Amino acid sequence: MRRWLPLVLGAVLVPASVTAVGFSVAGEELTSALSSSPAVPPPTAGPVPLAAFEVPVRMEPPAPLLVSAAVAQRSVRELFGAHAVKGVTYTPGTASLAGRGADVRRALAAVLRNVSGGAVTLVAHAWNGETASHRCDVLALQRAGLLRDYLASQGVDSVITTRVVVDPAWGPPSDAGPQIDVLVG
Repeated sequence: MRRWLPLVLGAVLVPASVTAVGFSVAGEELTSALSSSPAVPPPTAGPVPLAAFEVPVRMEPPAPLLVSAAVAQRSVRELFGAHAVKGVTYTPGTASLAGRGADVRRALAAVLRNVSGGAVTLVAHAWNGETASHRCDVLALQRAGLLRDYLASQGVDSVITTRVVVDPAWGPPSDAGPQIDVLVG
């Protein structure tokens, strides 16, 4: 074991001395490298000149493309045709949207939002006997008021008027329910 002791001590002490020399050399190189660098002045206290800042450019959204009343009326007819409805449809006896009513209402607002110089008339239909009180005109007026308020909340600036029609008989089963027709003129 005595023969191995110098080898073990050499293996432990030599790497330690090499590491110490390496750190001292590297430290001197770092110190000399840092001392030869030009001195950076500390930041100055005080206001920053305004010339250093650029004024941000304000971006305005593009103006909507305005359409005439005739083009808007054609777009409304195409919208109803694409959804296979005659108007914004409601569940019989209620003011709740039926079938594709919510989708049609949302698309209708997008079409009417860009109408230039046109008035919008909502013709609200109700079927005779649709309510127990037989006051179908009140139900139709409520539906029209809800649609008018929705369109106004979606940015439709046109003058929106309402009319009520009480149809004498229930529609055929293929109809999704009573509807509100939309006239642009």
